[in-house]
Amino acid sequence: MSEKILQALMQLFAIGAALERLTLQSRSVVESFLRQQVSLQRVDEYLRLFDEYMEKYSGSGDDITRARKKIAFSSVRALRICTEINKELNTRQKYIVFLRLAEFMQSSELEITEPEKEFLETVANVFNIGPEEYSLCQLLAAPKSTVKDFDSANVLIISARENIDLRNAHQLLHDDLDGMMVFLYLKDAGIFFLSYRGTDSFIANGQPIDSSRAAVITQGAVLRCSRLKPIYYRDIIRPFLSANEADTFQFTVRNIDFIFSNGKQGLHNINFTINSGNLTGIMGGSGAGKSTLLNVLNGSMQPSKGEVLINGKNIYEGNIAEGLIGNIPQDDLLIEELSVYQNLFYNTKLCFGELTDDVINTKVLDVLDSLGLMEIKDLKVGSVLNKTISGGQRKRLNIGLELVREPSILFVDEPTSGLSSRDAENVMDLLKQLALSGKLIFVVIHQPSSDIFKLFDQLYMLDTGGFPVYFGNPADALIYFKRQVHLTDAEQSECSVCGNINPEQLFNILELHEVDEFGKSTTNRKITPKEWNELFKTVEPPVHEDKSLELTVKRNKKAGPFAQWKIFFTRDLLSKLSNRQYMMINLLEAPILALVLGFILRYSSASDYELISNPNLPAFLFISVIVSLFMGLSVSAEEIIRDRKIRQREKFLHLSKTSYFMSKVALLFIISAIQTLCFVVIGNAIMGIHDMNMTYWMILFTTSCFANLLGLNISAGLDSAVTVYILIPFLLIPQILLSGVIVRYDKLHPLINCNEGVPLIGNVMTSRWAYEAMAVEQFANNPFEKQFYTEESVMSQATYKKDWWIAALREKTDRLERMMLNKSSKDSVNIPLAVISHELSNEASIVPSKKAELLRQLTYETVNANTITQLRTTLDELREFYIEKFNTANEAKETKIAKMTSGQGSEEEFLAMKNRYENESLEEMVRNSNQAERMVMTNEKIIQRFEPVFNQNSSFSKAPMFSYVKNLNGTKVKTLNSNIIVIWLMSLLLYITLQFDVFRKVVGVFSKGK
Repeated sequence: MSEKILQALMQLFAIGAALERLTLQSRSVVESFLRQQVSLQRVDEYLRLFDEYMEKYSGSGDDITRARKKIAFSSVRALRICTEINKELNTRQKYIVFLRLAEFMQSSELEITEPEKEFLETVANVFNIGPEEYSLCQLLAAPKSTVKDFDSANVLIISARENIDLRNAHQLLHDDLDGMMVFLYLKDAGIFFLSYRGTDSFIANGQPIDSSRAAVITQGAVLRCSRLKPIYYRDIIRPFLSANEADTFQFTVRNIDFIFSNGKQGLHNINFTINSGNLTGIMGGSGAGKSTLLNVLNGSMQPSKGEVLINGKNIYEGNIAEGLIGNIPQDDLLIEELSVYQNLFYNTKLCFGELTDDVINTKVLDVLDSLGLMEIKDLKVGSVLNKTISGGQRKRLNIGLELVREPSILFVDEPTSGLSSRDAENVMDLLKQLALSGKLIFVVIHQPSSDIFKLFDQLYMLDTGGFPVYFGNPADALIYFKRQVHLTDAEQSECSVCGNINPEQLFNILELHEVDEFGKSTTNRKITPKEWNELFKTVEPPVHEDKSLELTVKRNKKAGPFAQWKIFFTRDLLSKLSNRQYMMINLLEAPILALVLGFILRYSSASDYELISNPNLPAFLFISVIVSLFMGLSVSAEEIIRDRKIRQREKFLHLSKTSYFMSKVALLFIISAIQTLCFVVIGNAIMGIHDMNMTYWMILFTTSCFANLLGLNISAGLDSAVTVYILIPFLLIPQILLSGVIVRYDKLHPLINCNEGVPLIGNVMTSRWAYEAMAVEQFANNPFEKQFYTEESVMSQATYKKDWWIAALREKTDRLERMMLNKSSKDSVNIPLAVISHELSNEASIVPSKKAELLRQLTYETVNANTITQLRTTLDELREFYIEKFNTANEAKETKIAKMTSGQGSEEEFLAMKNRYENESLEEMVRNSNQAERMVMTNEKIIQRFEPVFNQNSSFSKAPMFSYVKNLNGTKVKTLNSNIIVIWLMSLLLYITLQFDVFRKVVGVFSKGK
């Protein structure tokens, strides 16, 4: 209360005193009021001020005219003062001021006069105190009021016997209480006024209760008397809770043990029963198991032993907890890029699938209004470091995420962590109001302030290792622990001066250390957690279960899987759109990379740039693949890590994991589609690559989608964004080295190499499939080459057969003949026989008449000189066949060229078209022209290395790098199609691993191994 207000209040007291009479008792009322508002040192200062105002306002005459003028003047002055301070006093302070003024007026043994009544009415009207509250405060201040005068629904009377004359007032029996206690409940102020009419000595908040004036009873107060049981605040407030706000739920914990996967026991034999309408604190030091207990109670972690019951129903049997229990973890669950309203709106849409947007909007606004967040509803939440709203507002919004679901039981983990003392008190006041509305609230808290500590109705304390050491009223906890260690002030819990409780004393007593012979504290505790637990068992309240309570749970109908997908997608999209830095980087990344790469790699030996002479085209294609992988990884690598805390809550709400993942995948695919399209259009334009945009985009988009899913997997499997970004190079380097571009597959280490096709390690590299598809399509399917590809393919295969393959078979035949003459061993002879037999069996369709007879003779037992002769004849026939085939294809090609170059200027157009679409370096690579090795000879067959882009005879698994088609069960599939299908299948596999969290489980196995 400010100094200005106190000065004004001294004037009010002085005006009231000046009206009629002043007694020593009247002055003591002022002194009592001041002791509650200011320090002891300043009480005398304000009393002197009161005396000065008294001298100023008191008159000397007694005639009627002078008295009337004084009364009128005092009323005007009182009205002016009350109006000035009205806006500076909160509701609680107004009631206290009015009550003290009423007591001040009633301090005389004479009846209150009409001027005094008018004065009090003036104050009440200005302070907006209702007629009933005005009357009850007057009665409370009047020493001659009787019990019948207090027959109001806003009054609680505690006595030893029930009073049958009271019909409206609440009554509570307290054995052996002398006299009665009258509690006036002022709901809008959240306080009680207590007038005790008896001879017992009571203490509240460390201060004795004066029977001559009313005491203010606030949250957490305990009324203590040496010969009677304490009266707790929850006992006082409970009668004022409506029937549907009290004892609706009974939360019972019976014989709970929890053992971690490593065998360590985290909780030991937890037992208690708590009814709804209570705010329960869970306290303990670090490692005491507070969060573990909270997770066991809220249904997140099933106990190793025991039961958690709500009205007799085990929450781990069926879906009892769903819709009934709410959980607010310590972590921030807000999406930083969304506004306060949007965070709550999309959360509500997920929880209430059957409600329309208008109904949800109304529901959200109601919650925001109840939380005091309406003024900031359109502000972006922001990060914890880059704050847009305060810490207290963030915490209240986190609470709102659960309140909108209307749970009956709420678990809150460290709600005051990181908050200022004012924000912490506001948050705890909110939770207390929820408890008073009938909800059961569990709060894990470490070291609360005195005011917060007093808010709790029940306190459950754990010691290191998960041993329970106390359960009961918070105000009794300090007394209990002091008694156990035999402290001299064991019966005192509150400070005798200020009435505060120091919760830190609980831990100081709990963790008392032994002292050695030198007087120094040791590391050994005087009382171990196990010993504290044994002491607690002797006083532990029995678990009482009310069998008559029924459990009726109103379950909210969650949004369906597809609706959840739409909500997740919309929420994520809005989040990204509002993050300008994110949008700028991801939208400019692809164009800038395309500009830089295109500029650097655009080279031509001629004065005018022509694609045909640019030696950097293969490098551009390869870097394009790596860029698409990089963009896909970088855009997705942090997605799930960033949402991990939110996902924990959504898991608690049983929301669809598939819908969440699919929304991520869909949005990332859209981003990748835009990025790769920008890269292709700009990069191809600079490099002079024409008519290939759609093909390139399809390949790079597919590659980027694979990278998206790979990034989501590592994001789901790791706990740190830093670790993810460190891992990205380790994922890209194998894609670069094992793509078949930097290092040829036939030049790899022998352990991972293979003679035929692409080695297995290359086939698991997405870069290999993507680059092969781009290179082959650019060479074989550009508008120029695709006109001649069929003929050139036939010519290439014919050239290989007639010039290399047949020559190799002739050499094998000559070797076989020499072996027969030298009578070599069977194993030696079988090697050339196997090669010849395998190769000719593939050519049987060309010489069918000799197929069966010749192949039957190609064994060690039947081969002879005649067989050798037949082999040579067959090879000659095959060579003639392929020469003819080559000539026919060459003639067809020449005919096409002649047709294209006929007419004036056609030859120049033909060359211009060739220069526009062809590239010599790429052609050299896919034809394998720069390699002298045309084939590889094994003990079983001959493997073609000659012009792989024209090789159409290999099976899918053994197709060489840059083959144009791949044979799949007799069906020829273009490399473009087959490679894209392979990448999508790999992406599908990654989605399956993402869905089942395979990567995280693998990381977990290795982590345990360490």
